Amino acid sequence: MAKHAVHRKKKRSYSAFSFRHALVLCLCVIAVCFGLYLCHEAFTIGQRNPSTESEDDFRPTIGEPPYRIAVDAGHGGSDPGARGVVEEKEMTAATAEALLAWLEQDPNFIPLRTRENYDTTAKPSERAAAANALSPDLLLSIHGNSAPEGSTASGFECYPTVPGRTWHRESYYFAKQLASAMRSAGASLRGRGGIRYIYYLGEAKQLVESSHTEVREERSFTILEDVNCPAVLAEQCFVTSEADVAQFGSEEGCKTVARAYYEAICAYFGTQPLDTPL
Repeated sequence: MAKHAVHRKKKRSYSAFSFRHALVLCLCVIAVCFGLYLCHEAFTIGQRNPSTESEDDFRPTIGEPPYRIAVDAGHGGSDPGARGVVEEKEMTAATAEALLAWLEQDPNFIPLRTRENYDTTAKPSERAAAANALSPDLLLSIHGNSAPEGSTASGFECYPTVPGRTWHRESYYFAKQLASAMRSAGASLRGRGGIRYIYYLGEAKQLVESSHTEVREERSFTILEDVNCPAVLAEQCFVTSEADVAQFGSEEGCKTVARAYYEAICAYFGTQPLDTPL
């Protein structure tokens, strides 16, 4: 009897050991799997661009008016910009003046300039610093495009602050309003809905469509990188295209573009544009 009792005791002890061993092994497997899951999530979160997960539904947080709008006319002074049917600096100055006139009439806005006059030569970094000193809520940098001789390139495109930067989502939203307003004015939109990104690779520029939402270390346009608010650089037309200039770069064309830009600014802030013609 004693032998049988010892045998049963050993058997029960062996069974308990096997159960504990299996339980510990199972818990270890679960812990390893959970650890791998956490590592995967941490990696993919780092790879995701949160600014693009719901860009179509994104709306900027808007305070109370009046809103401070910085208008930046590209080039100027000793820098003519692109040359073609018109000089870029002349076209950007005319468009900026017409836009400022709309903003000055609208009590919802306080128009700001990135320099005192268009005969002054100012680098983009200097214009961004001037804008920052005025604490703008939004900045629009006005430019014209160009193409090599013989090219038939035309149309509107704009460049918001690139993915990964502080004001990307707001800037992209503003870019959508600009593209929509220019399309309504009759402009053809280049690329993916008229919105693109620019990156500098040394001295060379790389243009990418707005569908490329990965975060990159390369810098974009200085005015967009340095200003402390949502910002978009807009190329209103090709100064090398006679048809484009006639519609959007002539004296009347610049007024048309200015009105479109004004309506886009109103759309961004959710205000009603003035109907009174200038």
